[in-house]
Amino acid sequence: VLNISEKEFLEQMGKFFVSFLGQYGYDRVLSVLGRHMRDFLNGLDNLHEYLKFSYSRLKAPSFFCENESATGLTLHYRSTRRGFLWYTVGQIKEVGSHFYKTDVEIEVIREEVKMNTLDVTMKLTFNNSAFQSEENNHIAKIDKAMLPVQPHLFLQIFPFCVVFDEKLAIKSIGDSLQNVFPKCIGKKILDIFDVNRPIIDFSWKS
Repeated sequence: VLNISEKEFLEQMGKFFVSFLGQYGYDRVLSVLGRHMRDFLNGLDNLHEYLKFSYSRLKAPSFFCENESATGLTLHYRSTRRGFLWYTVGQIKEVGSHFYKTDVEIEVIREEVKMNTLDVTMKLTFNNSAFQSEENNHIAKIDKAMLPVQPHLFLQIFPFCVVFDEKLAIKSIGDSLQNVFPKCIGKKILDIFDVNRPIIDFSWKS
């Protein structure tokens, strides 16, 4: 008889599931989320939105990253389904090991239920030197005094963009949205849109 806790069992199941997916080619889908672990974590919501096209009944969780540094980040996990936290922890650890050859340590620092949604904050510690490199590249680009994209060109490139200020007032929108919402300039963005993903409070800070 194996003496294993429910937490350990669920974590091992999460790890096994990632390895299981690799046998059927789904590892290719996961690998396109980015070159680094940070890219994968930041793209999780996009992956789940993509999977909804194939699995319409999917009740996907939402993920949101913040406080990123060269040694890790803070990951917010929100789901309407209970009992999948440690299963998800196992999946994240195995993705780090299997795809990115990096060990991921996870500490659950807060877990609560808000309006029927499980809200978990986790501290992920791993080699996140890719973040440091990206930050340095950004500084280098600023130092080279690259010219910004002209506003009219930006709106052409992103026809569905929404530009809003610190008071959440809509300042400009892309051409395609202009056809759908011709009178939204100047209105509060929350009067026109809701945030679907990630599941966060819609504020300037978040």
